[in-house]
Amino acid sequence: MTRRFGSQRAPRNATVAVALVLVVVGVLGTFLGLIPAVAGVSGETIGILAYVAATVVMLLGIFLRGL
Repeated sequence: MTRRFGSQRAPRNATVAVALVLVVVGVLGTFLGLIPAVAGVSGETIGILAYVAATVVMLLGIFLRGL
């Protein structure tokens, strides 16, 4: 007998919290312009990178068990 409903995975709460913080950084950098340039990288670029990092964190949380 196969485990029909055991194959669904969801990220842990800590993973979701990290992704949420990254999304907030993304909003602050991209839409509000509150993040200053750091080491020659503009705040908008930091915001976009934060969005990409949040997406990667959530996908890893879905596909890797325990993350």
